[in-house]
Amino acid sequence: MKKTWKNVLVCFLISSSFTSSAQNSKTKTTLDKIIEHVENSSLYRKNIDWAALKKEMYVLATNADSVSHLKPALDLMLKTLNDTHGRVFHNNQYLSYYSGEKKEHRKNIDWDVYTEIQSAQVYEFKATNIQDSIGYVRIVGLPMGDNQKMSSNIQNAVCKLIENGAKKWIIDLRYNGGGNMFPMVEGLANIIGDGIVGGTEGVTEDESSVWQIKDGDFFYDEQNVAIENKCPILELQRVAVLTSVYTASSGEALAVILKNRPRTRFFGNKTMGMVTATDYNQIDSLTAMMISVSYYKDRESNLYNEFVDVDEIVDFDPKVETNEDKGISRAIEWLNENK
Repeated sequence: MKKTWKNVLVCFLISSSFTSSAQNSKTKTTLDKIIEHVENSSLYRKNIDWAALKKEMYVLATNADSVSHLKPALDLMLKTLNDTHGRVFHNNQYLSYYSGEKKEHRKNIDWDVYTEIQSAQVYEFKATNIQDSIGYVRIVGLPMGDNQKMSSNIQNAVCKLIENGAKKWIIDLRYNGGGNMFPMVEGLANIIGDGIVGGTEGVTEDESSVWQIKDGDFFYDEQNVAIENKCPILELQRVAVLTSVYTASSGEALAVILKNRPRTRFFGNKTMGMVTATDYNQIDSLTAMMISVSYYKDRESNLYNEFVDVDEIVDFDPKVETNEDKGISRAIEWLNENK
């Protein structure tokens, strides 16, 4: 009987060792694929001593027997890249993201407000006539989904403001934590106006792109949403843009699209600083990642590699009513100046 139990124990240990070895091998394969993708595609790849970084990462991953145990190695990778926009996901949850030094202007962020804005549930899309000739449009973060429906919702609201007399605009991006830029830009395309409105610039030309509006329709290279243009605006109208430190990612892309647009002025604060286009790569069935592949650039080819700045600094309090909002008040003053 004792001999039988010894045989069972030996078989169990061999089986466990084999399973552990197979799992380690699978985990290493996932890490190899992540490193390969970043080494070939990252916007920051030319700044890295890859031999040294790989060595450190593999040391940190020595005993990793699951993808979740790769977190220390992946955190090191994103920190070394200085990719504040990079993310690794596992089982549909964040596994790794940038954990290095915060940019100076981010250090006083109210993280409760940040979380509320990122949720896109507390502060919602809003469009209203503030004065007879001023239309106010708050664009919040939008998810991936039905681009035509989301674009149409924004454009329909803009058209209603035009019907009510809007000829000057406040575009409020202070509550925009990012997400899907297509419906944001498409819905506002008539206000922005036709022409080249910006793009991205990567390490190579193939990693760069052009943003333009043609006949009121937004194109990201050749990709577009193509909704019916229900209320074309024939002249270039004045636009006041409001930004905050909570304006991030695709919210910043929309801000860049409005940068150096004639008859446009920015009020508020420097944006978050996630001013890069990211890719999305499925590593395995449970693991995916996105990394920065190019910087945003405006219609005059100015590159944004830190944040989007403003023309006038105005304090932002997300909780105040519209009639007490300093940013909105200053925007109204400027829009009503005789220029």
